Amino acid sequence: MLRFLFGNERINDRVGNLSGGEKNRVLLAKILRRGGNFLVLDEPTNDLDLQTLRVLEEALVNFGGTALVVSHDRWFLDRVCDRVVVFEGSGRVTVNEGNYSYYLEKRRAAEAALAANARAKPAKAPTPVTPAVEKSRKLKWKEERELETMEETIHVAEAGVAELEAKLNEPSFYIENSAEAPSLIKELEKMKAAVAALYTRWEELEAIRVAVES
Repeated sequence: MLRFLFGNERINDRVGNLSGGEKNRVLLAKILRRGGNFLVLDEPTNDLDLQTLRVLEEALVNFGGTALVVSHDRWFLDRVCDRVVVFEGSGRVTVNEGNYSYYLEKRRAAEAALAANARAKPAKAPTPVTPAVEKSRKLKWKEERELETMEETIHVAEAGVAELEAKLNEPSFYIENSAEAPSLIKELEKMKAAVAALYTRWEELEAIRVAVES
């Protein structure tokens, strides 16, 4: 009773005399009392008062089974879900680890990448380089040291990306730390960009070394 915000003095109250929010809490208590390991909830937050909404969130987070929730309340989804099934149109359905905010971040990043590719102009043909000038270009001492350690540097950077991705893909992370997700997602994108830049630099140094040796 106390879990659903009813004091002991109200144990004999008639359901008909309860408010709308109190009736919803009684219904939720009855559903959870029956037990089971699978719940299907269609727009469960409709017409709930704030107190009942918090009770519902706590009950779902602590529920030992699986809950399938259909809802337009993105804030509610962020607090209770660890996986999002999205109907994206044209018969396409995707299953995404994490809460709804994490799904939106990934979708926006994908859309931004597609838009950038669409706006990109065809690359200009590279300016021909005189062979004599190219062959005379040697790696500087610092560049040689950079090339020697580049592979290890990339491995470390990729390990950091993998560690953060694993953290963001852990369902329990969104239950306890959902507020941190947006900033960590941005950090992950920066780390991935840094890895891409390292690969580009590696290719540049290797091209200079090969040109000198050929």
